[in-house]
Amino acid sequence: MRRGWYMLVFLMIFLVPMCIRAEATKIADMDSVWVNIVSADEAKDEQGNLQVTIAWKVFTRKYNKRKGSYSEWQEIKAPEGFTFGSEVTTDSAFSNVIESHELQEMNYTFHNLNFAQQYWWRVRLISPECQSKWDFAEGIQYKHEVQITKKRGLISGYFHFVKSGGLVFMIPMHILLLFGIITWILIWRRLWFANIFPPNKPSFGYRILPVDRTGKTEIHSDKGNIFLREVAKYWSKAMEAMSVGPEHFDNPDEYIKADRQTQEEIEKKLWLEMGLPNVEKAIEICRNGVPGVKLPKKPLEYSTVRVLLAALENHRSNRNNFWASQEMDRAAENTVLKEIDGLKGWETTGLWAVGSIEPMMGLFGTVVGIRGSFGKIQETIAMNPNAKIAQIVPALAGGIYVALITTIVGLTFGIPMMLTHYYYRGKVDWIFGKWEEIMTDILNEA
Repeated sequence: MRRGWYMLVFLMIFLVPMCIRAEATKIADMDSVWVNIVSADEAKDEQGNLQVTIAWKVFTRKYNKRKGSYSEWQEIKAPEGFTFGSEVTTDSAFSNVIESHELQEMNYTFHNLNFAQQYWWRVRLISPECQSKWDFAEGIQYKHEVQITKKRGLISGYFHFVKSGGLVFMIPMHILLLFGIITWILIWRRLWFANIFPPNKPSFGYRILPVDRTGKTEIHSDKGNIFLREVAKYWSKAMEAMSVGPEHFDNPDEYIKADRQTQEEIEKKLWLEMGLPNVEKAIEICRNGVPGVKLPKKPLEYSTVRVLLAALENHRSNRNNFWASQEMDRAAENTVLKEIDGLKGWETTGLWAVGSIEPMMGLFGTVVGIRGSFGKIQETIAMNPNAKIAQIVPALAGGIYVALITTIVGLTFGIPMMLTHYYYRGKVDWIFGKWEEIMTDILNEA
């Protein structure tokens, strides 16, 4: 009895593994067949649809039982008795096969396909039953290929480029750009030098010239601004009447011995004879302009004139008093700050806002697009865990390419707007400095 148990254990230890190895050898020793897709040629059929002709070859390798190894792959020129299954699908996992055929030929043409759809093809061995492997032929996004090869004009190419980035972000970015352009036009016209300093010529070309410091802002040159020169001429004469010196007495001794009452009488006389008439003439020019010089608009519509008029009216009110210069300076400074705020307006801030928001919107669109690309990769891997890198990388690269379009557009729109903002902010600062220069030149003559 004990001997029978020994025999049973012996059989289990030695005979069962031998049977398993024999079965494994039986499976491994089979000849192999390889179905290799060699071409996938696309064309347009008579109805204008996509047709793709798939061609393949068959290779086999023999198993040498004596050596226990396979030979090299050898092509079968005219295979007989082989049945192939040719399939086309819209996903790499072949879960949505839209067309399948069993045939014995080495090629097949699929008709009525869509140029705007991405396809995958495969050809598998149906019979005879043996070890086999087959290739996958990944389709091209024919819609993209056709659009790239198609000649486009500048406008149509731009619209295609913008559309590729997604209208969800492109429409708000273009609306913001339109707002920025309107803002730029408004501040561009308001900050013409000829709209701030009364111009010598009323012509449109002279008015829109960006810089002409001699012809538009200079007060000492004969070729300078006529309006400012005339105001400065009369105001300077009025400023001369504010100081009493030896030249107003017969000799220096009288000047030295003169009491305060005598000096005040001379100051009043100078104000009535010289100061007040010249101040009135300067104010008249500010209100009605220089005779013979035609301006595009009324003098008081120029911010520079309003600054001068505020100081002149303050001069007339304070006469030749010793504090008149300080009061004129204070009145001019307050008016300058008010006018500068009016020149900046909301447009300067609007340009800054557009220049700042556009790149951020582009970056936001890029982040959303990249997130979508990784989502597609995750979906592809979930549908086909064995997906090759050649299938994953195009999806990632294509998604990132589309996503970066929003960043490109955002920077293209935002950088010019930001540069425009800094340009006009600097221009306003220059106008502020020029007003101070003019006032200083005149008041220093007091």
